[in-house]
Amino acid sequence: MTSAPHPVPAPAAVPTEAFPDLAAPAPGWSPAGVVFDCDGILMDTEAVWARVQRELFERHDLAWSDDVQRRMMGWSAADVTDEIVRAAGADRAAVHAEVLRTEEEFLDGRIEPIEGAVETVRALAERLPVAVASNSTRTILGVKLETAGFAPHLSTWVSSEDVARGKPAPDVYAEAVRRLGLEPAQVLAVEDSVIGATSALAAGLVVTAVPSVPDGDPVPGHLVVASLTDPVFRALLERWVG
Repeated sequence: MTSAPHPVPAPAAVPTEAFPDLAAPAPGWSPAGVVFDCDGILMDTEAVWARVQRELFERHDLAWSDDVQRRMMGWSAADVTDEIVRAAGADRAAVHAEVLRTEEEFLDGRIEPIEGAVETVRALAERLPVAVASNSTRTILGVKLETAGFAPHLSTWVSSEDVARGKPAPDVYAEAVRRLGLEPAQVLAVEDSVIGATSALAAGLVVTAVPSVPDGDPVPGHLVVASLTDPVFRALLERWVG
């Protein structure tokens, strides 16, 4: 690893009125590591996952709506399984296998990085350790990261199967930080969903929110930007990696 990045103004120096109660990092704060979410941040698979959920709900004669989709955004395969089992009274092992099989089928040929994501991860990884923390299962997460070209730039990645609890519990972020050998307050999380940002904040990370659903529920963060190519985020990135 090369030398540490230059100190930068705290992300909260770019204020967001939506979350004024989040305590700002110290002046001059800069990350010693970065942990990205996967779906909706690095690759455009959040819509595919929503289609998987809808397909499974319809197979089990359960009602699907925009409100249901919004509520389940960011859920893990285990959480979706539990919801179907609870509502339909189905066998859990059979439903879980069906969820994983259907996700794999729907993802086939549909894994594309979001604009600017590979470049952002690569630039950061040249100066800092970078990880991914996701509610995906271990096998599917590995396939996504390898297929989309992120894996060579990552120090580690953590799936919902690697910890006791998926998001919104803090476990996946806490484990990613532990693997990076850092303290939570040294690490920047980049998230697109309420569930994911809640997980990262609970683990003690500094959060940049990049909402993937512009008209959805507000995603909490010390900094909220429109995309990874947002000029505010790009300016911070330039300061962090030179």
